[in-house]
Amino acid sequence: MIRTALEFIRKELDVYIVDREQDPGNYALNNVVDLKPVFLPDGTFNLNTAMHVTMMLIGVDEERREGKRPYYIPVDKQFMKVNPPVELDLSILFIAHSTNYQTALRDLSDVVAFFQVNTVFDESKFPALNADVSDPVNKPWQLIERLSFRLTSLTFEQQNNLWATLGGKYIPSLVYKANMLTVFDTKGKEAAPAITEMNFAD
Repeated sequence: MIRTALEFIRKELDVYIVDREQDPGNYALNNVVDLKPVFLPDGTFNLNTAMHVTMMLIGVDEERREGKRPYYIPVDKQFMKVNPPVELDLSILFIAHSTNYQTALRDLSDVVAFFQVNTVFDESKFPALNADVSDPVNKPWQLIERLSFRLTSLTFEQQNNLWATLGGKYIPSLVYKANMLTVFDTKGKEAAPAITEMNFAD
């Protein structure tokens, strides 16, 4: 599900920046936004300088809310009891690493504009939200219902700690927190008989 969300955003952001810049010589589809770690486990610098923006997951937290209840969904003429969907907060780093500093700043502005226009993503507005899920019937946990984004402001100390953790020097970047609502995993859940009739008291 995390992979589904990040791959979807990568593709949508790529298309948005290409359309916004209208510069085929420098901004071509699938050659603008990358999804990969800044550094490999051995410490090797891993950014593709031919790209403009690289996305990287830097943190995951669970969003806990009161009042969540189990759901019942129909499966093969029965109702399956499943736990409430998991709601996660993903911290995503967007790094603008064009070799031209002015271009990198413009790329950061494009990222901000993208999330200013699109604060919430669901299948009603974005039918391709789960397009990369190859087997949604047998692997429903790969699906997501909704994504929403907000910019996270980091202090200079937090930025310094982040880049020290990553193992590099600061590069123009933004951190967005994505709230992700997932769908259900029905494996191992209890089944209840189907409701065949309903009686109403007088």
